[in-house]
Amino acid sequence: MGNAVYRVAIASTDNRYVDQHFGRAESFLIVDVDKDGNYEEIEQRFVIPVCNGGSHDNEKLKKGVEALLDCNFVLAAKIGPGASYELKDHGIASFEMPGEVGDSLYRLDGYIKLLEEMGGVLA
Repeated sequence: MGNAVYRVAIASTDNRYVDQHFGRAESFLIVDVDKDGNYEEIEQRFVIPVCNGGSHDNEKLKKGVEALLDCNFVLAAKIGPGASYELKDHGIASFEMPGEVGDSLYRLDGYIKLLEEMGGVLA
């Protein structure tokens, strides 16, 4: 798929479901999405989990976010405010969107298209 519009990092244990807490994720499924909402799996990106049993290490959090800097969005089953803010500081929007990967990407794409109609987020 050469016409990707945006890239998504998905916190998943099996690459089929968005079922992982951002801070506990050991890897992210990276996908590119085109203008029609079709997606292509790019890679499985391994990271060091940033969660330490309810708290997070700031250095691990920064390194975890740095591993996703080429992504526009992160989907996770859960994401804490610290991780969400760190991602946002790097221009990456995060969403709690558990479910089947295709369904979650479909919901994300619908949300993005709605925002674009309202004034553009990826224009």
